Amino acid sequence: MPTKVDFKDLSISMGMNPVTEDVLITTDEDAVKRALYNIVMTRKGERFFKPDLGSNVADLLFEPLDSATASLLQEEIEYVIIKYEPRINLIRCDVEANYDSNGFDCAISFEIIGIDSDVQIRDVDFFLERTR
Repeated sequence: MPTKVDFKDLSISMGMNPVTEDVLITTDEDAVKRALYNIVMTRKGERFFKPDLGSNVADLLFEPLDSATASLLQEEIEYVIIKYEPRINLIRCDVEANYDSNGFDCAISFEIIGIDSDVQIRDVDFFLERTR
């Protein structure tokens, strides 16, 4: 008999729950989606006591805006998700250059391990752009 797993993370807004007066939390699918984005956008060495956690995505965003860079970004994102996010099975990661917005569109499809629901494959999309 499968067991239900609950995933909880702190909300990025760090807002306060009006009833419990505690920090807001995100749960299940939202928590995993936020964690994916955070893992992808964390630079290596940014987290104390975990210097290997992170990716080179931020550095790759300063490379030329073309399909070769999109391919390198895709490989880096796939690697970091498989290595550091054990709560999911990665199905697909697509990164495409968006010349009009001067960045890269990233689409990730995945299954969450331990959550039974009607929707098995979930998607998260985000836009990768250079920041100073």
